[in-house]
This record gives sequence, C-alpha cells and structure tokens, in this order.
Amino acid sequence: MSNFIKGLAFGAAVGGASGLLFAPRSGKETQQMVETYIDDVTDATKEFNESLQNFQQAVRETQKTVQATAPIVSTSIKKSVEAFKFQAEPRVARINEQVEQLQNHIATLPVQSNEKNKK
Repeated sequence: MSNFIKGLAFGAAVGGASGLLFAPRSGKETQQMVETYIDDVTDATKEFNESLQNFQQAVRETQKTVQATAPIVSTSIKKSVEAFKFQAEPRVARINEQVEQLQNHIATLPVQSNEKNKK
C-alpha cells in the first residue's frame, strides 16, 4: 500500500512539473483564465439560483391562486348545471310524452299484408 502512495505522489509531482514546463501560456495568463472561469461559473450559479427562487415563488403564487379560485369556479359550475337541469327537465318530459304518443299512434295503425304491397 505504501508503494501505491509513493507512486501516486511521484506521478502527481511529475505531472505537475511537466504541466508547468510545457504549458502554452504563462502562469499569469493561466491564473487569469482560471479566475475568469471561476467568476463566470459563480455568476451563472447565482443567476440559476435566482431564477430557481423566482420560479418557486411563481409556483407558490399559482398554488395560492388556484386554491382561492377553485371553490368559486366549482360553485359556479354547480349552479350552471342545476340551472340547465331546471330548464331541461320540462323539455325532456315533453319529448317523452311525444314519444309515447307516437308509439301509441304507431300501435293503432293497421298492418298491411305483403300481398297488397306486391301489387
């Protein structure tokens, strides 16, 4: 296990040294790039967090609005259905009476035989 740790430390040292020796930019340029990158990531993270908070607030407000308006809409729909039933029931009763009258009238019609229809 100690050989592994020694190898890991040696590899890190060699990798770090060769990175510094063969880097295409100076240390200052690389440091500036890292700082700029970190600043950009930090700004993006802050913007994301603000957007997320705004979204969560909008969801909460939408939930409150739905909770406040749902009972009103439900009551309104129930009243509309009741009004429709009140208006429709007499009409349905009249239609049923007319259907019954037609059925009675049809039942009283004489039946024609097939021989008369052939002539």
